[in-house]
Amino acid sequence: SNAENLPPQTLRLLCREVSLLSADPPDGIKVFPNDEDVTDVQVAIEGPEGTPYAGGLFRMKLVLGKDFPAAPPKGFFLTKIFHPNVGPSGEICVNVLKRDWRAELGLRHVLL
Repeated sequence: SNAENLPPQTLRLLCREVSLLSADPPDGIKVFPNDEDVTDVQVAIEGPEGTPYAGGLFRMKLVLGKDFPAAPPKGFFLTKIFHPNVGPSGEICVNVLKRDWRAELGLRHVLL
């Protein structure tokens, strides 16, 4: 568990953000919080209409390291998916999780 490596204020922020996402998730996204490890956030994303992914349900997880929110979470698709921004082992490679990350963006922005 990464939770034990996080400062208390980061844990509070993360718990609040995950609770809000669970209670009011973005359209087409269901959040599955891990009660034993708040740094392991799993979601199911419906494939957007009008895309080749329409009708699909894609499982993904965000892994938050000890430097979150200063450092971005790492994102991984658990469902096999072919997409130019997804590596062969499911790792998500997008600028918002790399050079464009800002601590104030939050998890909702990443999921959208």
